[in-house]
Amino acid sequence: MKSIQHIITMLFITLTFMGCDTYTEEPANNPEAIFENLWTTFNEEYAPFEERNVDWKAQYDAFRPMVNSNTTDSELFSILSQMLGKLDDGHVSLTAPGRDVFYSNRIRNELIDDELFSLPVVRIYLESGYKEGDENSYIYGNIKNENLAYIYFDHVEENFFKLNDFLNQYNNVNGYIIDMRHNDGGDFTYCFSEIGRLTDQSRYVFRSKTKNGKGANDYTDWHEWSIHPNGEYINKPIIVLMDNYTISAGERAVMAFKTLPNVTLMGDTSNGAQGTMIGRELANGWFYTIVTQKTELYDGMSYEGIGLAPDVLSINNISDINAGIDQTLQTAIDELR
Repeated sequence: MKSIQHIITMLFITLTFMGCDTYTEEPANNPEAIFENLWTTFNEEYAPFEERNVDWKAQYDAFRPMVNSNTTDSELFSILSQMLGKLDDGHVSLTAPGRDVFYSNRIRNELIDDELFSLPVVRIYLESGYKEGDENSYIYGNIKNENLAYIYFDHVEENFFKLNDFLNQYNNVNGYIIDMRHNDGGDFTYCFSEIGRLTDQSRYVFRSKTKNGKGANDYTDWHEWSIHPNGEYINKPIIVLMDNYTISAGERAVMAFKTLPNVTLMGDTSNGAQGTMIGRELANGWFYTIVTQKTELYDGMSYEGIGLAPDVLSINNISDINAGIDQTLQTAIDELR
């Protein structure tokens, strides 16, 4: 999860330099004040309570009595984690020095089935000479003994610039596999700007609105996001792989691929955390992330807390992975032959 932690770090750095000219009173640094500050900030700024079926005031009633002036740091971290865990949101986290980062989403926090995706196993399927970015930011090459090309993206940032190089190098293959499994997110606009060669027309992908006030209904207007043709159009069968760890901008990229008629989504349901997150700091130096945005796919539905379902369900098992077999990738290869 190094990419998402990098993003969180950058969010906090950004926030450090925001609002420097405006004086605001520092919140009190005691357990009760810290609890109140975190709960109130979520109450005023967190967007998808409804989508996640969480009554936030009920969480206050349940967890506030657990905190008093004598609550230790360890106890407070546990109480706040339990409360945030009710959201089951992959974009919500709590970070304190000397402790593991707590992720509200159980899959990410407990690393459930994390081992079912393995880049070393993926490399077994690629011919020698494949390209690879720093820290596995991307990997692409030809599938062994097949006229098919494969590309993996670890996150969604500048690494998506490699999509054009990939398409140029493998312009005579029968089909493409674009692997978004375990994609940690980033900035979806990199995908939207680079995907232009894969569409022959503008396609509406999703819309979003962001909290702009403390009231429950205080939001910006909806903003629509689309992809547009750009460059030499390529029309070949594409399979996009995804899993429970495909999150954030990774999911928004999958949304864009989903609009293409020649794309099949394969794998497992995405994480279900699509709205933009921001960082906040508590008075004791702890950090947390919060989601301030609602999103709706082109079909008018929100998939926050639900995730995007694949067209073809395919889930690896650990015995195959240990044997050097990625059954989901193999299924995609078989489908494109």
